[in-house]
Amino acid sequence: MAETKYGKHVIRNAYKKHHQLECVSAHGDEIDADCIITHQVIYKPELMLKEPHFHDDFQQLLCFLGTNPMDCRDFGGAEIEICLGEEQEKHVIDSPAIVSLVKGLPHGPLNFKKIPKPVIFLEIMLTRRYHVTPLKNKK
Repeated sequence: MAETKYGKHVIRNAYKKHHQLECVSAHGDEIDADCIITHQVIYKPELMLKEPHFHDDFQQLLCFLGTNPMDCRDFGGAEIEICLGEEQEKHVIDSPAIVSLVKGLPHGPLNFKKIPKPVIFLEIMLTRRYHVTPLKNKK
């Protein structure tokens, strides 16, 4: 295909394997932005994040979405547990939800406990490069 004036802004073949399946993902250098986006389909239970951590210099959004295009409220009976804060306050996600992890907010474990039907796990990180700080290093 011939080079075009704006073709560099269309990211193709942004495929990576992060967890269960190949997904669509692009990091900041690929999209020339202070953002990383990852779209994953989770189809079976998985303890995705075992140890809590935090990001001291960027916000992260975790989006838990159903896969029924005719009903955005349909979560297929999935149950996901995420712990927030230093005290690891447990939250059960059993319907579509967005979790906003502000700078410095400890999070984890993240456990996809019950997945009767596939769910979409969309991560948006407002940083060019992903990195973590273990909770034990929080001051």
